[in-house]
Amino acid sequence: MSGNVPGADRPARTTIAEEIVLHEGYRILTRFRNSHAEPDGSQSSEETRDLLMAGRVVGVIAHDPTSDELVLIRQYRLAAHLQTGKGDLVELVAGGVEDGEDAETSASRELKEETGLEAKRIVHLFDIMPTPGICTELAHFYYAEVDASKLPERAGEDDNEATFPFALFTDEAIALIDSGGCVNGFLNLGLHWFARARAEGRLPQS
Repeated sequence: MSGNVPGADRPARTTIAEEIVLHEGYRILTRFRNSHAEPDGSQSSEETRDLLMAGRVVGVIAHDPTSDELVLIRQYRLAAHLQTGKGDLVELVAGGVEDGEDAETSASRELKEETGLEAKRIVHLFDIMPTPGICTELAHFYYAEVDASKLPERAGEDDNEATFPFALFTDEAIALIDSGGCVNGFLNLGLHWFARARAEGRLPQS
């Protein structure tokens, strides 16, 4: 559908001359030598790019329409600590799509693991690539209807992935990101989408 929208992304003819795995750890780092066709039909010069091969993930905007609250989590992030000195991040529910899962199943599972809540209803919203210059990660965003009154104080898959869920009234959550008080990209993107959709009456309806 998006291909019919003016200005949408489109395929690019790409020639990959070489692909070398530089490192295999939690993620795989791969070096590519490649060239591609320019918009005018000419061929680009060959370039070298090191990409983090990250697969697919989900982000979940968890909303209780009865209380008009958004469910967020706090989670420790070393990268944020190193970059900003504030490693205790506020985030949306998010996580990887596991082998054999579809994205919706992953979104429901991550919601349960990170908040302790079951999705009453879950709706796909949009897809993004957060950092396409350096990473292959593709993120699927979902809206999940939840009962925020059932939040536990702590959640997480295990002791190594502790999450601390909490709820904010939607106006408070939107004011939080408008203040610049949180740097998590998924959080800012998801809640800006939510604010616009709410203002335009486009939130998924029961």
